Amino acid sequence: MGLAITANSQTMNTSVNTRAKFKSLFISKFASSIEWPAAYKQGDFIMAVINDDALAKNLEIMANTKSINSQKVVVKTYTSAADVERCHVIYIAGKTASEVEPYAKKALSYSSLIITEGPGMVDKYSAINFIVSGNLIKYEMNRKLFKDQELVVSNSLEKLATRVVN
Repeated sequence: MGLAITANSQTMNTSVNTRAKFKSLFISKFASSIEWPAAYKQGDFIMAVINDDALAKNLEIMANTKSINSQKVVVKTYTSAADVERCHVIYIAGKTASEVEPYAKKALSYSSLIITEGPGMVDKYSAINFIVSGNLIKYEMNRKLFKDQELVVSNSLEKLATRVVN
């Protein structure tokens, strides 16, 4: 996986949401590159998606053909932070703290990989934050949030991040 994935802007105007497809590829790679706590190595591998139906659809397509760490992938969507249950990965769409914070706070009670896409989100709410600049999708990481969530990230994943905060 490269440092950034380029999505041709002409392609994005078709019925296929290219950015959602690339994000699903990134998220799959992130999930496979993490050492999960023992309790998370059994049962289904749960991915939660908040406020991004196109991404949820792409993850569901991936889940039909791929497992993560020998676990069946199950994709769930939530419309309320109160409904969020234990999951391995939670992607929270939202550009403002008020959109992200309730879900991130709930996910912090589990050993969940919190992924966002918004300015400044990696500094407070997420372990990984997507950065979209023009046609490039990149990511930044928060090393402390990985540790707080009891997740061990691979060195190669960290090296490919555009920015790593502690």
